[in-house]
Amino acid sequence: MQAFILSDANLWFSTAIAIVLVVFLIEFLGMFFGASFLGVFDDFDTDSFSASGAESSLSSLVNWLCLDKLPFMIWLIIFLTLFGLTGLIFNATFQIALASLLPKVLSVPLATIIALPLTARFGLRLAQLLPKNESSAVSAADFVGVTATITAGKAQRNNPAEAKFIDQHQQPHYVLVEPIDEHDIFVRGDTVILVEKTSGCWRAMRYQ
Repeated sequence: MQAFILSDANLWFSTAIAIVLVVFLIEFLGMFFGASFLGVFDDFDTDSFSASGAESSLSSLVNWLCLDKLPFMIWLIIFLTLFGLTGLIFNATFQIALASLLPKVLSVPLATIIALPLTARFGLRLAQLLPKNESSAVSAADFVGVTATITAGKAQRNNPAEAKFIDQHQQPHYVLVEPIDEHDIFVRGDTVILVEKTSGCWRAMRYQ
């Protein structure tokens, strides 16, 4: 079994499962420090897609995949789990039937094609069962005026740093921020107010 899971043909799938296990381990350890890794990337901005052309198609894809209904890390864990299990099941079936494993050039795309719609269906059901998760997948507009604390780096204009805040659902969010005042500098421990969302980060003003 170990040789099968660690075989080169199953590298992508075993890695996906390993990532999920590591995330759960980090989340478990974070419970003792009052931190949650699952809040990372929660400010996934589905409102940034317009209603025209290719961006409209991208917005439809995001909606179909349920990326706008679940926190991104939850969605990613579901996808990686289904992707890994699908690939391992594929190769186990082929090994039993044909005494060989599918080459990665075939198994990886097949597992992805199957895992994506399964993730969308499971994600939609999970969002319905856990409305608090759906409500926490908020839009960028809900973050305007929120106070955040710089957690890492030094923020200057065009050189953002990481900041953390807790939303009304008590969910942590990690965002990149830069000063709205081009002469200002934020350092670790500074408290700032999120003012506006740009394409790559938030612009913020110092909390007085």
